[in-house]
Amino acid sequence: MARQYGQIKVSIWVDDDFLDLSPMAQWLFIHLSTHADLSHCGVVDWRLKRIVPKANGLTLDILESAAQELIEGVYIIADEDTEEVLVRSFMRSDGLLKQRNMGAAVAKAYASVASRTIRGVVVHELHRLQKENPDWTSWGALKDVMASRSINPNELGSEDAA
Repeated sequence: MARQYGQIKVSIWVDDDFLDLSPMAQWLFIHLSTHADLSHCGVVDWRLKRIVPKANGLTLDILESAAQELIEGVYIIADEDTEEVLVRSFMRSDGLLKQRNMGAAVAKAYASVASRTIRGVVVHELHRLQKENPDWTSWGALKDVMASRSINPNELGSEDAA
């Protein structure tokens, strides 16, 4: 079932890194973050030609430039081969893992990710979240996922992330 709501923290509008992005990169980030098909681990299809019709005057060139800006800033991890993109901060911003049963939903979504790179970054982000929030009750359902290979997105070269 597709999501009906997408949470965006209002603090995004005082985040200097986000404010330094171009307007189109901000738009693309918000578009991806609120996409109805975004999975519980923050992954959605990565087909830019399907995004172009979402705004009047948007072109593939403009969108590709905005995407590259987000990739370089490690806001997203895109895998062109599997046509998937990870909104890296989704699990942190959405807060879904605060809920007891959401760990199982994240584990199920993780199992559906084809990109090994994106799966590795998801594991990395889960470890970061667990370190910051060890008392959340959802961690038990994620034990197997978190035992998988972790990839620090800041160590990816642009050729690995695009």
